[in-house]
Amino acid sequence: MKSSRITKAATDGSREFISLLACISATGTALPPALIYEGKSNDLQSSWLDEIGNDSVYFAASENGWSCNALGLNWLEKVFDPATKAKAKRSRRLLIVDGHSSHVNMAFLKLADRMRIIIGIMPPHSTHRVQPLDIGMFGPLSIAYTNQLNQLQHSSLGLVSMTKRLFYLLFRDS
Repeated sequence: MKSSRITKAATDGSREFISLLACISATGTALPPALIYEGKSNDLQSSWLDEIGNDSVYFAASENGWSCNALGLNWLEKVFDPATKAKAKRSRRLLIVDGHSSHVNMAFLKLADRMRIIIGIMPPHSTHRVQPLDIGMFGPLSIAYTNQLNQLQHSSLGLVSMTKRLFYLLFRDS
């Protein structure tokens, strides 16, 4: 009896990074995710975002697909502040970060201070031990996304290649 399960997936060897910036509040409210695509010109192409609809998500691009100081500032101003300001009213908010240079630099810290955001910086190389999101959110998300990829490969008989345009659709449904 033949199994209909895919046992191997062929790739062309080209891989690109897409970074996910995720944030959740102490009340359990998730903030809109931020996805940073790899793009040589640091611009997003409209074809990558064709089928997003009305989803609340922040997209950006960098040459290597990683966050940088400018994207950290944009995220703080366009995602974190609007998503947390109303609930905090005039109180200060606490943002705990992992020490990445995109949110531990003077411009980021000064902007956070102006917005009444206190920055707590985790010690280097410790987030995997003290961050419950790694187990409670990112582990299950990774499994769900892998299942979405497997389902795509299975339904297309392995003939669909993964693209930036498909990434968010699979990620969203994970």
